[in-house]
Parts: sequence; structure tokens; C-alpha cells
Amino acid sequence: MVWTKVSDNRWERPVNGLEGYFVVTENISSSLCDGREHYILFSKLKLETNFSDVESKLKHAWKQIRYEQPLVATTIEGMKKVYEVPDEQALEQWLAKTFIVSQASDAEELYQSVSPIKQASLYYVPKSSELVFRGHHHTIDGTGVLLFWHSFLNALSSPIQELTFGDEPARLAPIIEETLGHPEQPTQEQSDKATALFMTWAGSVPGIGPVSKLGAVPSGKCKNTELVFPTKTTEAIIKACKDKNITVTSAVHAAYITTITKHADPNSKLTEYVTANQFNLRPYLPAPYNSSKYAVSVYYTPLPYKIATPASFWDIAKSLQEYYQTSFKGKPETLELVGYFTRVLCGAVQTPEFLANPISKDALISSLGIAERFMQQEYGNGIKVKDIKMGVDVVMGMSMYFFYTFRDQLRLVYSFNDAYEEPEKIQKYLEDIQSTLIEELLA
Repeated sequence: MVWTKVSDNRWERPVNGLEGYFVVTENISSSLCDGREHYILFSKLKLETNFSDVESKLKHAWKQIRYEQPLVATTIEGMKKVYEVPDEQALEQWLAKTFIVSQASDAEELYQSVSPIKQASLYYVPKSSELVFRGHHHTIDGTGVLLFWHSFLNALSSPIQELTFGDEPARLAPIIEETLGHPEQPTQEQSDKATALFMTWAGSVPGIGPVSKLGAVPSGKCKNTELVFPTKTTEAIIKACKDKNITVTSAVHAAYITTITKHADPNSKLTEYVTANQFNLRPYLPAPYNSSKYAVSVYYTPLPYKIATPASFWDIAKSLQEYYQTSFKGKPETLELVGYFTRVLCGAVQTPEFLANPISKDALISSLGIAERFMQQEYGNGIKVKDIKMGVDVVMGMSMYFFYTFRDQLRLVYSFNDAYEEPEKIQKYLEDIQSTLIEELLA
């Protein structure tokens, strides 16, 4: 699955299992929902600069990102990624399609009117001094988006004035298996283990979940409801987690499980919570793939998790703590299964049997940790990041729940579709998560 030069200016490689899963999912949703694709990542960033010609500088930084991380300009043909080295005309056409200046009042208004995209795109909203990034999940992951912003803002503060395209294919991101040196074909033992791991999830879903019309009504509008904790509350929660020897990730995830148990659909399986959590694998990769130089990449994996319900907040938190801390740390054999596990996943979602199964109605969990581990609050030339938000388009399929801290504030974002779930209920879930954390950690 390596990049191959197939003509003077064209490079191709097959997608791997996880990229393929996203390609299949996006194709299904696109065919059913007027071209709209499930799993398009969305991120907005509020910027403060002292530039007089902001638009031209942003446009140049976007072009520089393509030069430094050409995966951002790849397209999909079937189950192949394609990159084409641009001449001057092709480069201008790409910029015209993917760098968009919006007259919306702010990023939220822009988000409600965006069109389907073929490639990762950057939007500038002058009226609110906001940037919006949208990219396919087969191109980039959540942690990658934060690292992308870091790379982009570095390019904005320290531009390369002369960019000569032609050598950038050497920087096309390889699949994660290649960076780890794993063979393309598994042993029989690895194949059996990967299939068994997949079945621990697929054989148990759907578990407990909130009330949702998913699968019963046409898709509506994508929404990303956010709740930002006060700084003092965030500090107190972090301190309490340290004192009780659990991570903030385990605590916030446990609060979510406690909340959906409280708001469970009585027709769901009430005896078990089942999910596939997201693990950023960059800490396990060799340089430079573990850095922002390869921000535009899919270097993470889902991994099954389940627990019997109902359970107390602390029983759930301790279970999650062990799961998050021991799934990959010191376990190279689990890391070796990642590529094969996601290949099983990709194969399964293309079968009629899998597609006929009920869809999980609880949200997929994605903890992005401390955003400042991946990007800065300030960059050179007076650039300041005042705010950031992460989300994803939920067109069909399950919702997503992101959480992270930025500027010492814990942020919860619930990405959902307003035809399946009511915005008022989503807001209530987030408020209940906050209340649970305060009651369990700070009471």
C-alpha cells in the first residue's frame, strides 16, 4: 500500500482499512443524502492578527500547507488515494475550489450552508475573524486537525515566499502500518485475533443508547452543540482527577455513560454499554510521523470497549482508566493488530448483513486531551488563537462526542443530526455530564 508514481505528475496508493472504512461510509451517506458525507471533520478557529492583508496571507499559508503536506490535496478514486502535482493553472484552480472567503456573519452560520467537498477545504470568515477547516476523515483525524492548525499558523507566521511544486510527493503520508514497519499480510494467529477483536464490538452492538430517530426518518441538519466549562471549574476537576488517580478522559467518558444510562431509550439493550473508542497512535510512531509535519494523516485507531450497565460513576471511571492506560502502553502485540483489525472493519461495513444491523444510537467518544499539546495559543507576527472548536458532520449513523481543554477550559462538543435527536435534549445531556462531574469529583 505504498505510494506509486503512475505518470509524470500522478501518484496513487490503495487506502488502508480505516481509510477504506471512511470511504465506504462517506459513499453510502452521499448516495442516500444528496451528496452529503458522514464523517466530514469540522473545526473553527477564532484568530487575532495585525495583518493588513489577511486574506492573501491566509491563502498563501494554505498553499504552503499543500506543498509541505500534500495529502491535504488528495482525492479518492474507488479505493485509491490520488495526488497530482499541479502546474500553475491547476494550483490556481485548487485554490479557487478549496480556499473560500465567506460573507457569513460567523463560522456557525457558514457551517449551516456549506456544500459537499471533494478535497479538504479552508474557509475564511472576515466578519468574525474565524477560520473553518473541513476535511474527509479518510484524509485526517481529530488530533491531526489540531496539528494541522499548528502547521498552518506556523506557515502564516513564517511563510516560504517561493513555493516550487514538484518534489512534494516525497512528503505524501504513508499508511500507519508502513510507518510502524508492519507486514501487509498478517499471520494466521494475527488474523484470528483481529477478527475476534472486531467481534467483541460487532457482536455486542448496539448497546444502551439515548432516544433517537436514527434509521426511522430522513437526515436533517448537522449540528455541533458545545458546552464550555468555567476556568475555575476546569482547574478543580483536573486537580480532583489527579488526587483520585484517574485521567480527565476517564472521568468525562464515565460521566457520559452515566448520563446516557439516565436518558436511555427503554427499547435499547439496557444491560451493556458498547463502543469503539478512539486512540491517537502518534506517540507510538517514529519521527517525523509523530509530529505536526504529518498532521494531515489518519494515525489513530478505534478499539472496542464494553461494560455492564447500570454501574456507578466510579466503577465505570476505574474500568475506563485501566482500559485507556493499558490498551496500547507496553503492548506491541495490540499495536501490531491495528492494521488488520481496521481491515476487518472495512470489509464488514460492505456486507449486506452488517448494513442490515441496527445502528448504535450512543455517540462515538473522542478525547483530544489538552489542545496546547498539539498547537499554541500564540504564534509569531502577533498571531493569537482566541478560541477553537472541533466537530464532525453527522449525516447518517451515530453521533460523536468530542472533549478537550483549550485555554484552561474543558470543552464538550456533541455532534449530531437534528432529525434524529432534539437539540434541547443534546444540551441537557451536556449539562448532565457537567453536573455529574461536579457532583462526583467536587462535592
